[in-house]
Amino acid sequence: MKPGEIYWVDLDVGRRPVVIVSREDLNRGNYVVAVLVTTARYTVRSTLPNCVPFRAGEFGLPQDCVAQCETITFVRKQDVDSAAGVAGVLDAAKLREVIHAIGYVLDSDCEPN
Repeated sequence: MKPGEIYWVDLDVGRRPVVIVSREDLNRGNYVVAVLVTTARYTVRSTLPNCVPFRAGEFGLPQDCVAQCETITFVRKQDVDSAAGVAGVLDAAKLREVIHAIGYVLDSDCEPN
């Protein structure tokens, strides 16, 4: 699993696409990955500095949604629907937006490697 890949995960709030944000070398472990949870509350959240909007069809996403960068969550790798495969992959520009939004949440000037 690599940063910027999108997978489906069954969460307490339902089945959602999530964006992998943990470092690739950490993702080689057996237990957890850090992800951003998405929400379909596009109209409400798409302009917030802690959210990154996606349009339906972009990066394999079925509907308009946003990555909620304040919801960095760790999920067990066994809960990631790896059988369905990677749903999509963010391009470099969009991954940079995600990292900057995480930086906003942390009050830091985050930059991708």
